[in-house]
Amino acid sequence: MTELYTIQRYLQYERLQELNMTHFDCWASRFGETVTSLELAPEGTGYRARTRFAKFFNLPELMQVFKEVADIKTADQLNLPTPEVEYHNIVTEPTAHQQAMVKELSKRAEKVHNGIDAHIDNMLRITSDGRKLGLDQRIINPLLPDDPDSKVNACIDNVHRIWTDYADTKAAQLIFCDISTPKSDGSFNIYDDIRQKLVQRGIPVEQVRFIHEANSDVQKKELFAKVRSGQVRVLIGSTQKMRAGTNVQDRLIALHHLDVPWRPSDVGRILRTFKIKRM
Repeated sequence: MTELYTIQRYLQYERLQELNMTHFDCWASRFGETVTSLELAPEGTGYRARTRFAKFFNLPELMQVFKEVADIKTADQLNLPTPEVEYHNIVTEPTAHQQAMVKELSKRAEKVHNGIDAHIDNMLRITSDGRKLGLDQRIINPLLPDDPDSKVNACIDNVHRIWTDYADTKAAQLIFCDISTPKSDGSFNIYDDIRQKLVQRGIPVEQVRFIHEANSDVQKKELFAKVRSGQVRVLIGSTQKMRAGTNVQDRLIALHHLDVPWRPSDVGRILRTFKIKRM
Protein backbone atom coordinates (compact mmCIF):
# COMPACT_ATOMS: atom_id res chain seq x y z
CA MET A 1 0.00 0.00 0.00
CA THR A 2 2.81 2.39 0.78
CA GLU A 3 4.16 1.89 -2.75
CA LEU A 4 0.97 3.29 -4.29
CA TYR A 5 1.04 6.23 -1.90
CA THR A 6 4.70 6.87 -2.77
CA ILE A 7 3.96 6.82 -6.50
CA GLN A 8 1.09 9.26 -6.04
CA ARG A 9 3.19 11.54 -3.87
CA TYR A 10 5.90 11.52 -6.54
CA LEU A 11 3.60 12.08 -9.52
CA GLN A 12 0.57 13.81 -7.99
CA TYR A 13 1.88 15.88 -5.09
CA GLU A 14 -0.15 18.96 -5.98
CA ARG A 15 -3.26 16.83 -6.44
CA LEU A 16 -2.74 15.27 -3.03
CA GLN A 17 -2.37 18.75 -1.58
CA GLU A 18 -5.76 19.67 -3.03
CA LEU A 19 -7.28 16.59 -1.39
CA ASN A 20 -5.42 17.16 1.91
CA MET A 21 -3.68 13.77 1.58
CA THR A 22 0.01 14.66 1.42
CA HIS A 23 0.66 12.81 4.70
CA PHE A 24 0.45 9.05 4.69
CA ASP A 25 -1.88 8.88 7.69
CA CYS A 26 -4.41 11.09 5.92
CA TRP A 27 -4.16 9.05 2.73
CA ALA A 28 -4.38 5.73 4.59
CA SER A 29 -7.40 6.81 6.62
CA ARG A 30 -9.34 7.25 3.37
CA PHE A 31 -8.14 4.29 1.35
CA GLY A 32 -6.54 1.77 3.71
CA GLU A 33 -8.14 -0.76 6.02
CA THR A 34 -6.18 -2.32 8.85
CA VAL A 35 -6.62 -6.02 9.59
CA THR A 36 -5.53 -7.75 12.78
CA SER A 37 -4.53 -11.37 12.39
CA LEU A 38 -2.36 -14.02 14.00
CA GLU A 39 1.11 -14.39 12.54
CA LEU A 40 3.89 -16.83 13.28
CA ALA A 41 6.39 -15.23 15.62
CA PRO A 42 9.78 -14.36 14.05
CA GLU A 43 11.60 -16.92 16.17
CA GLY A 44 9.37 -19.67 14.73
CA THR A 45 7.46 -20.68 17.86
CA GLY A 46 4.00 -19.47 18.80
CA TYR A 47 1.76 -16.83 17.25
CA ARG A 48 1.23 -13.12 17.84
CA ALA A 49 -1.49 -10.69 16.88
CA ARG A 50 -0.32 -8.08 14.38
CA THR A 51 -2.27 -5.21 12.84
CA ARG A 52 -1.30 -4.27 9.29
CA PHE A 53 -2.68 -2.44 6.30
CA ALA A 54 -4.07 -5.28 4.25
CA LYS A 55 -7.04 -4.01 2.26
CA PHE A 56 -8.12 -1.05 0.19
CA PHE A 57 -11.49 0.62 0.51
CA ASN A 58 -12.99 3.53 -1.43
CA LEU A 59 -11.21 1.81 -4.31
CA PRO A 60 -13.18 3.47 -7.16
CA GLU A 61 -12.32 6.92 -5.80
CA LEU A 62 -8.67 5.96 -5.36
CA MET A 63 -8.39 4.59 -8.90
CA GLN A 64 -10.12 7.65 -10.34
CA VAL A 65 -7.42 9.89 -8.86
CA PHE A 66 -4.57 7.53 -9.74
CA LYS A 67 -5.70 7.15 -13.35
CA GLU A 68 -5.10 10.86 -13.85
CA VAL A 69 -1.42 9.91 -14.23
CA ALA A 70 -1.53 6.16 -14.88
CA ASP A 71 -2.60 4.01 -17.82
CA ILE A 72 -3.19 0.60 -16.25
CA LYS A 73 -3.11 -2.57 -18.32
CA THR A 74 -3.46 -5.99 -16.73
CA ALA A 75 -1.96 -9.21 -18.05
CA ASP A 76 -5.42 -10.31 -19.24
CA GLN A 77 -5.78 -7.14 -21.29
CA LEU A 78 -2.32 -7.36 -22.83
CA ASN A 79 -2.70 -11.08 -23.59
CA LEU A 80 1.03 -11.51 -24.19
CA PRO A 81 2.30 -15.01 -24.99
CA THR A 82 3.70 -16.43 -21.75
CA PRO A 83 4.44 -19.98 -20.63
CA GLU A 84 2.07 -21.81 -18.33
CA VAL A 85 3.65 -22.10 -14.90
CA GLU A 86 3.20 -24.95 -12.43
CA TYR A 87 4.02 -24.20 -8.80
CA HIS A 88 5.23 -26.92 -6.44
CA ASN A 89 5.81 -26.45 -2.71
CA ILE A 90 8.10 -29.16 -1.40
CA VAL A 91 7.62 -29.78 2.32
CA THR A 92 10.44 -31.30 4.39
CA GLU A 93 10.41 -32.35 8.04
CA PRO A 94 12.82 -30.79 10.57
CA THR A 95 15.48 -32.93 12.19
CA ALA A 96 15.83 -33.35 15.94
CA HIS A 97 18.78 -30.94 15.84
CA GLN A 98 16.68 -28.30 14.08
CA GLN A 99 13.81 -28.69 16.53
CA ALA A 100 16.18 -28.23 19.46
CA MET A 101 17.73 -25.16 17.85
CA VAL A 102 14.30 -23.61 17.22
CA LYS A 103 13.58 -23.90 20.94
CA GLU A 104 16.84 -22.11 21.61
CA LEU A 105 15.83 -19.34 19.19
CA SER A 106 12.59 -18.98 21.15
CA LYS A 107 14.53 -18.57 24.40
CA ARG A 108 16.76 -15.93 22.80
CA ALA A 109 13.70 -14.06 21.49
CA GLU A 110 12.15 -14.09 24.95
CA LYS A 111 15.29 -12.48 26.37
CA VAL A 112 15.15 -9.81 23.66
CA HIS A 113 11.51 -9.05 24.46
CA ASN A 114 12.48 -8.76 28.12
CA GLY A 115 14.94 -6.00 27.28
CA ILE A 116 18.36 -7.58 26.71
CA ASP A 117 21.04 -5.26 25.32
CA ALA A 118 20.75 -5.20 21.51
CA HIS A 119 24.55 -5.50 21.24
CA ILE A 120 24.33 -8.90 22.93
CA ASP A 121 21.42 -10.24 20.88
CA ASN A 122 18.53 -8.87 18.84
CA MET A 123 15.65 -10.05 16.66
CA LEU A 124 17.57 -9.45 13.44
CA ARG A 125 20.23 -11.93 14.51
CA ILE A 126 17.61 -14.40 15.69
CA THR A 127 15.58 -14.29 12.47
CA SER A 128 18.79 -14.54 10.44
CA ASP A 129 19.82 -17.65 12.35
CA GLY A 130 16.30 -19.00 11.90
CA ARG A 131 16.53 -18.60 8.12
CA LYS A 132 19.89 -20.35 8.08
CA LEU A 133 18.55 -23.17 10.22
CA GLY A 134 15.51 -23.55 7.97
CA LEU A 135 17.74 -24.01 4.95
CA ASP A 136 20.26 -26.48 6.37
CA GLN A 137 21.42 -27.23 9.89
CA ARG A 138 25.04 -27.43 8.73
CA ILE A 139 25.06 -23.67 8.10
CA ILE A 140 24.71 -23.17 11.85
CA ASN A 141 27.12 -25.97 12.68
CA PRO A 142 29.11 -27.67 9.86
CA LEU A 143 29.78 -30.62 12.19
CA LEU A 144 26.12 -31.62 12.21
CA PRO A 145 25.12 -34.52 9.91
CA ASP A 146 23.90 -34.02 6.37
CA ASP A 147 20.19 -34.84 6.56
CA PRO A 148 19.27 -36.86 3.43
CA ASP A 149 15.73 -35.45 3.60
CA SER A 150 16.77 -31.82 4.00
CA LYS A 151 15.47 -28.98 1.88
CA VAL A 152 18.77 -28.79 0.00
CA ASN A 153 18.85 -32.51 -0.80
CA ALA A 154 15.20 -32.43 -1.91
CA CYS A 155 16.13 -29.64 -4.32
CA ILE A 156 19.09 -31.63 -5.62
CA ASP A 157 16.81 -34.62 -6.28
CA ASN A 158 14.45 -32.43 -8.33
CA VAL A 159 17.23 -30.70 -10.26
CA HIS A 160 18.85 -34.00 -11.23
CA ARG A 161 15.52 -35.54 -12.25
CA ILE A 162 14.64 -32.57 -14.47
CA TRP A 163 18.16 -32.49 -15.92
CA THR A 164 17.74 -36.14 -16.92
CA ASP A 165 14.19 -35.78 -18.25
CA TYR A 166 15.07 -32.86 -20.52
CA ALA A 167 18.49 -33.99 -21.69
CA ASP A 168 17.35 -33.99 -25.32
CA THR A 169 16.38 -30.29 -25.31
CA LYS A 170 19.20 -29.17 -22.98
CA ALA A 171 16.68 -27.35 -20.80
CA ALA A 172 18.12 -25.05 -18.14
CA GLN A 173 17.29 -24.54 -14.47
CA LEU A 174 17.87 -21.72 -11.99
CA ILE A 175 18.46 -22.25 -8.28
CA PHE A 176 17.93 -19.19 -6.07
CA CYS A 177 19.67 -19.21 -2.71
CA ASP A 178 20.33 -16.03 -0.71
CA ILE A 179 22.00 -17.73 2.24
CA SER A 180 25.38 -19.50 2.47
CA THR A 181 26.81 -18.15 -0.77
CA PRO A 182 30.25 -19.28 -2.08
CA LYS A 183 33.23 -18.50 0.14
CA SER A 184 36.86 -18.13 -0.83
CA ASP A 185 38.14 -19.59 2.45
CA GLY A 186 36.95 -23.09 1.62
CA SER A 187 34.43 -23.25 4.47
CA PHE A 188 31.10 -25.05 4.10
CA ASN A 189 28.48 -23.38 1.95
CA ILE A 190 25.31 -24.53 0.21
CA TYR A 191 26.46 -23.57 -3.31
CA ASP A 192 29.49 -25.87 -3.31
CA ASP A 193 27.47 -28.59 -1.60
CA ILE A 194 24.84 -28.52 -4.36
CA ARG A 195 27.36 -28.52 -7.20
CA GLN A 196 29.42 -31.31 -5.68
CA LYS A 197 26.37 -33.55 -5.28
CA LEU A 198 25.06 -32.80 -8.77
CA VAL A 199 28.45 -33.67 -10.26
CA GLN A 200 28.54 -36.89 -8.25
CA ARG A 201 25.20 -37.80 -9.86
CA GLY A 202 26.61 -37.43 -13.33
CA ILE A 203 26.07 -33.81 -14.33
CA PRO A 204 29.24 -32.42 -15.97
CA VAL A 205 30.84 -29.81 -13.73
CA GLU A 206 30.93 -27.25 -16.56
CA GLN A 207 27.13 -27.41 -16.76
CA VAL A 208 26.71 -26.20 -13.15
CA ARG A 209 27.76 -22.60 -12.65
CA PHE A 210 27.49 -19.90 -10.00
CA ILE A 211 26.40 -16.38 -10.91
CA HIS A 212 29.10 -15.24 -8.46
CA GLU A 213 31.76 -16.51 -10.87
CA ALA A 214 30.88 -13.70 -13.30
CA ASN A 215 32.45 -10.56 -11.86
CA SER A 216 31.93 -8.18 -14.77
CA ASP A 217 29.23 -7.33 -17.30
CA VAL A 218 31.22 -9.06 -20.02
CA GLN A 219 31.55 -12.24 -17.99
CA LYS A 220 27.82 -12.15 -17.17
CA LYS A 221 26.93 -11.83 -20.85
CA GLU A 222 29.14 -14.79 -21.68
CA LEU A 223 27.60 -16.86 -18.88
CA PHE A 224 24.05 -15.96 -19.86
CA ALA A 225 24.80 -16.84 -23.48
CA LYS A 226 25.98 -20.30 -22.38
CA VAL A 227 22.73 -20.83 -20.46
CA ARG A 228 20.68 -19.80 -23.49
CA SER A 229 22.67 -22.11 -25.77
CA GLY A 230 22.43 -25.12 -23.43
CA GLN A 231 26.11 -25.27 -22.47
CA VAL A 232 25.21 -24.37 -18.88
CA ARG A 233 22.11 -26.15 -17.64
CA VAL A 234 22.08 -25.28 -13.92
CA LEU A 235 22.76 -21.72 -12.80
CA ILE A 236 22.89 -21.00 -9.06
CA GLY A 237 22.71 -17.50 -7.63
CA SER A 238 21.16 -15.12 -5.14
CA THR A 239 18.04 -13.06 -5.75
CA GLN A 240 20.18 -9.91 -5.77
CA LYS A 241 22.63 -11.16 -8.41
CA MET A 242 20.08 -12.94 -10.62
CA ARG A 243 17.55 -10.11 -10.56
CA ALA A 244 16.18 -8.13 -13.54
CA GLY A 245 18.57 -8.30 -16.46
CA THR A 246 19.29 -12.02 -16.14
CA ASN A 247 17.87 -12.87 -19.54
CA VAL A 248 18.40 -16.62 -19.72
CA GLN A 249 14.79 -17.71 -20.16
CA ASP A 250 15.15 -19.24 -23.66
CA ARG A 251 15.65 -22.80 -22.35
CA LEU A 252 14.41 -22.44 -18.78
CA ILE A 253 12.24 -25.30 -17.62
CA ALA A 254 12.32 -24.88 -13.81
CA LEU A 255 13.17 -22.49 -10.98
CA HIS A 256 14.03 -23.58 -7.47
CA HIS A 257 13.77 -21.15 -4.53
CA LEU A 258 15.60 -22.56 -1.53
CA ASP A 259 14.70 -19.58 0.65
CA VAL A 260 11.80 -17.19 0.29
CA PRO A 261 12.74 -13.75 -1.08
CA TRP A 262 11.41 -10.63 0.57
CA ARG A 263 9.41 -9.34 -2.41
CA PRO A 264 6.77 -11.23 -4.42
CA SER A 265 8.21 -9.76 -7.63
CA ASP A 266 11.39 -11.78 -7.03
CA VAL A 267 9.50 -15.05 -7.57
CA GLY A 268 8.65 -16.23 -11.08
CA ARG A 269 11.62 -15.22 -13.19
CA ILE A 270 10.64 -17.90 -15.68
CA LEU A 271 7.25 -16.28 -16.33
CA ARG A 272 8.36 -14.08 -19.22
CA THR A 273 6.93 -13.26 -22.60
CA PHE A 274 8.26 -15.20 -25.53
CA LYS A 275 10.32 -13.45 -28.16
CA ILE A 276 8.31 -10.98 -30.21
CA LYS A 277 9.64 -9.59 -33.47
CA ARG A 278 9.86 -5.83 -33.75
CA MET A 279 7.83 -4.47 -36.65
